[in-house]
Amino acid sequence: MPLRGEFTPPGDKSISHRLILMSIAAEGEMTATGLADGDDVKTSLRLFRTLGGETRGPEDRLTLTGLGGRVKTDPGRPVELDCGNSGTTARLLAGLATGLPGVYVFDGDAQLRRRPMERLAEPLARMGARVETTDGRLPLRVTGGAPLHGLEYVNRAGSAQLKSAIILATLKADSPSLIIEPVPTRDHTEKLVNAWGGRAVPTPAGLIIHPGRLTMPPEATVPADPSSGAFFLTAAALQPGGRVTARSLLLSPGRLGFLRVLERLGAEVSLSLEKEEPEPVGRVTVAHQGPLKATEVTEIPSLVDEVPILALAAAFAEGTTVFRNLGELRFKETDRLAAIHTQLGAMGVQARVSGDDLFVTGPAALTLPEVLDSGHDHRLAMTLLLARHLAGRRTPVLGEESISISYPGFMADLARLSA
Repeated sequence: MPLRGEFTPPGDKSISHRLILMSIAAEGEMTATGLADGDDVKTSLRLFRTLGGETRGPEDRLTLTGLGGRVKTDPGRPVELDCGNSGTTARLLAGLATGLPGVYVFDGDAQLRRRPMERLAEPLARMGARVETTDGRLPLRVTGGAPLHGLEYVNRAGSAQLKSAIILATLKADSPSLIIEPVPTRDHTEKLVNAWGGRAVPTPAGLIIHPGRLTMPPEATVPADPSSGAFFLTAAALQPGGRVTARSLLLSPGRLGFLRVLERLGAEVSLSLEKEEPEPVGRVTVAHQGPLKATEVTEIPSLVDEVPILALAAAFAEGTTVFRNLGELRFKETDRLAAIHTQLGAMGVQARVSGDDLFVTGPAALTLPEVLDSGHDHRLAMTLLLARHLAGRRTPVLGEESISISYPGFMADLARLSA
């Protein structure tokens, strides 16, 4: 049954994390409307409170009091910070912790413990921070308060989390940092730094971050998350009669790579801008408008979270769609590249991996196995749940409960859009 109708995705996860975690460094008081309600953002909120942050009001309109770097912890003992499944929480908070007094030990669940942390520790150590990993992974120990110095950093991994950690550490440094990005990544951290009174200056050489203090604005509204919205928007393009509109969606160009891919595949895509500042927000409609044609996908940093659902879309397109340079997916909740390949094959889709490239050939008639396995990867779980819907089956999806990490209301919205 094709998906039809309108929905509002949860609040943007990237912006929600940053509003909460940057409040640890900032002065003032802010009421945040529309924070993401998934488990990852709740982890950031829990650790904000662990460090002494105060909140009041309901979670959909939450007031946070900034700590200004004055954390309320026992100086005589390390602070244990359980980051759960949230890599964003671990990496951004580690960057902040380099400038805070005390010792901080970061840990997480089994999935987060498998993700690489040495590439975070290395640039922070170059800045003068005292950072120790456990064989390149969590647990990670940060001893704050060491003198920090700006550095020149080339973000070859294309990771917005690594960039953000360096930005937040530089706020307490004695000199600016220069961040060079061969491929641009999402820019929410630097936008918030500027909006909160800091200085993050794009130049021809790269992004220059100046040390400084932050002051929270009195109000912040979180737009809807395009990464969460991408799942239903993409699925709408895969069956005749499909047409779905996402309301109040963040329209930051660096987050809309999936829409450009859908257009190249042959979907009908329309955007309506409703607000431009501090972030562009509006409505997005995607509809089926005929057979899909294969394409090449190279703009990975602008759609890294949407690769699973786009790989499913590629299975509906005529020809071979190629996804280039997916190495970063190997460091997600699972080896997401391998998991996508395995699950596509389990559904009868012709797919192969060569190096860090994924090749998907269609069109394929989905033939689902007795069980699908998300590996407890929330993005893959949503993709498999939609594949099940498109195939008209009720095949169990192992690990589907992981959708609560980013989109607790996913099944309810799926029911509404398919009614």
